Order: sequence, then structure tokens, then C-alpha cells
Amino acid sequence: MSKENKKSLRHLNESYIHQIHVLKAICGAAITGGKSKPFDISEVAEMSGLKDDKETLRYLYILEGHKLVTPFPIGDFTSKTWQVTEEGVKAWKQISSELDLAA
Repeated sequence: MSKENKKSLRHLNESYIHQIHVLKAICGAAITGGKSKPFDISEVAEMSGLKDDKETLRYLYILEGHKLVTPFPIGDFTSKTWQVTEEGVKAWKQISSELDLAA
């Protein structure tokens, strides 16, 4: 898809935009390194630009509901460490190819 044809984030509501930024932050290592690396909530908050651990955790729970991320160890929802799932990497690749994330 050419740059002119890409969509921007502007048409999405703020909650979806934050979810995309959190997914982007947590997917970085999985896409570049080929293996999912667990991230501390504070790291995800910083990388996503939210800078708020509680708000970041809220979006991680939403993304977990869609099976895009999971706590580490898996199933421990009291964990402060999260990682992307294979479905999350696939979703991120699709989202990033559809949207102009530089906007």
C-alpha cells in the first residue's frame, strides 16, 4: 500500500490509539529479534508514551482480552511483566501495514 493510500490514526478514538501504542511498544522486540521478550509495565508505559503504569495495565488487560498479549508467567494477572503473543505480532503487522503510524 502506498503512503498516500495509508490511513492515519486520527479516525480512531483515543482508547484505540493507546491500545495501538501499547501493542507497538510490546511488539518491538518480538518483531526485530524474532522472540517475544517480557517487558515490565513501567517499560511498556515509557515506550508507549503513556507514562502511567495503571493506565498502561488497563490497556494490557484490554489487549489480553483479545489474546494479543499475556502476563508473564502466563495466567499470572498479578504479574508486572507482560509479553506479546503470536496473535499479537500478527495483529501488529496488519495494523502497521494498514495505518500510517508516523502520523
